[in-house]
Amino acid sequence: MLVICLLMTGILFSLRRGGLAGVSMCAWASAISCVGVAFNTSIPLNPVLPWLPFGLLGSTLFGLGIVLTWAGLRQFFGLSVPWVALSVLTVVYITVLTLRWYVWPDWAYRTATVSALRGLMSMAIAVLVWRYRPRNRAAFSYFFTIVMAVGLGLMHVWRSGVYFLGLDSINALAQASTIQNIYFSVGLVTLPGMTLGILMMIHDRLLGQGAKLAARGR
Repeated sequence: MLVICLLMTGILFSLRRGGLAGVSMCAWASAISCVGVAFNTSIPLNPVLPWLPFGLLGSTLFGLGIVLTWAGLRQFFGLSVPWVALSVLTVVYITVLTLRWYVWPDWAYRTATVSALRGLMSMAIAVLVWRYRPRNRAAFSYFFTIVMAVGLGLMHVWRSGVYFLGLDSINALAQASTIQNIYFSVGLVTLPGMTLGILMMIHDRLLGQGAKLAARGR
């Protein structure tokens, strides 16, 4: 998954030259998410570097990435970004994770918190794209993004409920369970899938601008 995320991020950064609003934000959001994935996959190194909280950093960046993706897409559709509300949400999110890491350590609660934020923000992205997609352009890229965002959102909301209710007995990301297998299987498709959808929307916008310029030059 990390390699796919890095490839998608590289393409997003290459599209910044098009000058479209929100693309830079989406690119940085994807980069932050990639770093979060890297920290989460490096958790087995924790005994080697006990002073570095791999899990806490990974969870924090993973949540921040989806928040910034939503912000970037609002910019992409020409909307304002409620930075104060997002800042408050981020501070509360980081505070909960930090308390559940240092003060009241609880892997399941942290996992549920991360999934709750990512699930709700993914659903918010789906609603955003649905409401503000251009009606005069081919719908495929926008509906693709919506489907991926809804799939990612439902998976995270389900996973959040599972761990808030204590329905899975594992206490580490590296441990295997049926729920973990479902999470990784769905996430392997929907996480890069949503980024791919964003790439397709950007490409569609660039094609639309090119068509307008060509029409003016006639």
